[in-house]
Amino acid sequence: MRKATSRRIKEDKIYPKDNRLPGISRLGRGAATSPGPHSMDALMRMQLEVATYIEEISVELGAMARAAQLSSLAYFVDMTRLEAAINRRTCLVQLGEATDTGP
Repeated sequence: MRKATSRRIKEDKIYPKDNRLPGISRLGRGAATSPGPHSMDALMRMQLEVATYIEEISVELGAMARAAQLSSLAYFVDMTRLEAAINRRTCLVQLGEATDTGP
């Protein structure tokens, strides 16, 4: 029982119960009202950055999984990469920053 308690204390330090991203509720007019255009733009930019990062890191994770012959894990990491790419492109379109790269 003692190990479980100490593990929980360590996990609480690493993974705080309040795991909201910082600053989102302070943008725009506030969390209680509908978000204004500036806060939606900031949220969209944050989503773009996070999706881009996940897409980049999942390339490396997929390569590691394939090198270790973890085919199921590699598959799911590739699905994560594809979903992140879709979200990144969606954010770019909504921000008006999409470039036409062809088919």
